[in-house]
Amino acid sequence: MKRIIAFLIAFILIVSGGVYMTSAEGTSSGDASAEASSDSSADSVVATEVTTGEVTTTETVTTEAAATEKTNKVSLSWSKTVKSLKAGKTFTFKAIATGTDEKIKYSVNKTSIASINKNTGVLKGKKVGKVTVKATVPGKTISFAVNIKYKKIVCIDPGHSGVVPKGTEPIAPGSKTMKAKMSSGTCGNYTHVPEYKLTMVMAKKLKALLVERGYKVVLTRKDNKTAISNVERAKIANNAKADAYLRLHADSVLSSGVRGMSMQYASKGNPYVGKKFGAKNLKLSKCVRDGFVKATGSQVRGNGLVARNDLSGTNWANVPTTLIEMGFMSNPTEDRLMQDKDYQAKMAKGMADGIDAYFGY
Repeated sequence: MKRIIAFLIAFILIVSGGVYMTSAEGTSSGDASAEASSDSSADSVVATEVTTGEVTTTETVTTEAAATEKTNKVSLSWSKTVKSLKAGKTFTFKAIATGTDEKIKYSVNKTSIASINKNTGVLKGKKVGKVTVKATVPGKTISFAVNIKYKKIVCIDPGHSGVVPKGTEPIAPGSKTMKAKMSSGTCGNYTHVPEYKLTMVMAKKLKALLVERGYKVVLTRKDNKTAISNVERAKIANNAKADAYLRLHADSVLSSGVRGMSMQYASKGNPYVGKKFGAKNLKLSKCVRDGFVKATGSQVRGNGLVARNDLSGTNWANVPTTLIEMGFMSNPTEDRLMQDKDYQAKMAKGMADGIDAYFGY
């Protein structure tokens, strides 16, 4: 009996002690429930149990810290880059990412100078300038500087000038045949605009368009007050080491009914530059003719190709050269068209398209 009483007393003491500890160390059942609810709904806490012998503890790590740790393990590096690229050309940038399954995205900081496919990394140069190529995965970005260079050098000669140089000059290097250094050019029979003003306007429009397309452009004259001969113009193209030389002119005849554009060039049969540039001159002439006609809808005189041996500005040129007669200033329709800004934009585009075609762009 004594044993039974002792057991009951011990049992009562144990139960009382447990209740006391629960009250002292824990919370009310309502508070505990709220706390559990808060813990289960909080996205920022992850609980793990660590058991050592008979002791069990709980460690908590925020998901933010876990994400940071994961991000720190991500690495991103270039595997394929290029420091310079010509306008109009492409290059595929490649980056390698480790520690992540996210896809790499590519971008450039100046889309007017170059474009890039965000998924493939194919960079295409547009015009001269510098861009920064970036490769990005969540938490990591690397960059690389690229210099976009010009496609080719094009020299444009705005035919004639407001000031005509006096005297004569050899028609070609070593030739005894002499020719006037320059003529005054023609004038619009209906608009009364001088040819030299028209060619200057068109040279500036064409230059702006070619620069936008990635070319380096050199003009033989920049105003209408410069007296400069045909030979001096050709030498400017030579000194610039131009890849193409385009001479801008407009035509005129006594008959007002004659119209149409044409290209004049030194053919293979030209005794001065034919062997070296005859084939290239013909190709350049065809390309510019086709681009011009497509853009403007202009009529063409004959097939639009006229071989000439007497053009000193062409014979002195040590680069592929052609001369375009954009239309007849003696024809009422073409004279007025060539002074129309919309048509001028079409003429510039056509010639630029022809130059692009000549170089394979």
